[in-house]
Amino acid sequence: MQPTTSKPVAKNIIIFLGVIVLFSVIGTVTLNTAFTVTDDVYGGVRVGDIDVGGLTLPAAEQKIADAFNAWTKHEPITLIYNDKRWTIAAGEIDLSIDAAALAKKAYAVGRTGNIFQQLQERYLAINRGHTVPLAVGYSDDKLRARIAAIAATVDRDPRNASLKVVANFSVSKEPDAVGLKVDIDKTQADIAVKLNTKIPFVLPLTVAKLAPAITARDLEGIDGVIGSYTTQFSPEEKNRSANILIAASNLDDTIVRQGEVFSFNAIVGPRLAKNGYKIAPVFINGKLVPDWGGGVCQVSSTLYNAALLADLKIEERTPHFRPPGYVPLGLDATVADNYLDFRFRNTSGHNIYILSDVAGDQVNIHILGRLKSNPPEIHIVSADKKVWEPNTVVKQDPDLDLGKEVVEVEGQKGFHISAYRVKYAAGREIGRELISTDEYQPEDRVVRVGTKTPAPKK
Repeated sequence: MQPTTSKPVAKNIIIFLGVIVLFSVIGTVTLNTAFTVTDDVYGGVRVGDIDVGGLTLPAAEQKIADAFNAWTKHEPITLIYNDKRWTIAAGEIDLSIDAAALAKKAYAVGRTGNIFQQLQERYLAINRGHTVPLAVGYSDDKLRARIAAIAATVDRDPRNASLKVVANFSVSKEPDAVGLKVDIDKTQADIAVKLNTKIPFVLPLTVAKLAPAITARDLEGIDGVIGSYTTQFSPEEKNRSANILIAASNLDDTIVRQGEVFSFNAIVGPRLAKNGYKIAPVFINGKLVPDWGGGVCQVSSTLYNAALLADLKIEERTPHFRPPGYVPLGLDATVADNYLDFRFRNTSGHNIYILSDVAGDQVNIHILGRLKSNPPEIHIVSADKKVWEPNTVVKQDPDLDLGKEVVEVEGQKGFHISAYRVKYAAGREIGRELISTDEYQPEDRVVRVGTKTPAPKK
């Protein structure tokens, strides 16, 4: 049998651990005693990036004040973007500091909490450092106003690529430009963080890039006019003319991408007073009455005819209750907010671009796209026309002298009409497409006939 050795080994381990604990306690007590006797800020303590370790409380306060004064003597904040620089002076934002309060916070490091918390804080300060935030004071409103003023010199709206029709119906292109927008909130927040750590400092502005809605790439391949139409109006009707101008302006420079469906109401917007529209005559329930946006239907009808000539697919189109006079019979397209829309699909195989303008007494709309080699000629023709004469309705009027007639409503003829899109090549018809069949109901002619008998003569 071998002798047992476990008891002596265990005893030696216990003695060894006891020695380690004894020396640790002695070291801790010695270190704590050394920390306790000092009346200075503990080593490793900084205020911002100001080293105040080993200084008395008054000396720490003076050093903090002197450093802050030196930092703010010129411009403590510099903002940059690309090659531009802007400075913000301390007086512009009421920048200040409480040196006494910060010195007290630095002095309090390692002196609060229970003994173990104090020892831990002192140990970490000496070995790893301890930073007290600067906690500067400043005016949020003044800082924001200064950033906003800087932003005004940087911000710019994106510019869409655009097309124009020049001589001989050729196309001129203008390039796009990326917009810029300073993020004022983030820039202000970044400055606040920096102010609590270091002064002076240089900080890049946070600037977002804004992509244009239409880029030069969107317009690649668009090289000519594929459909164009013009209608006339009376400039003497001021309100109606103003509405036409607004609608045409909103429609101008519109891109319709390949396969997309264009919506007139979505592009032109609601016909409301806040959008600049005025009251002018419109057809409602067959009667010509004043309403907001009267005249806009002339723009939608002009576009309708341009889209037909551009050989685009019509998705939604509604005729007026009465035929207007600015387009041929059966070729009008009425619109109404949230009720009637004019829509077409871009079936050209490429992006298309709409130009719309008002010149004198004319509404001009051009649809630009990629020209085809030897395209067919397109004509819009009317056929199957029928005319319905109005009925005459006679009303007896006891207030009107006997036998006298007064026309109360002139009445209007009604029509039945079909429209076709006809294609020609080398002068020969190669295709005919029925576009629509419309009926415009006649309006009765109303005549009042007097039934009042004359008083007998005395």
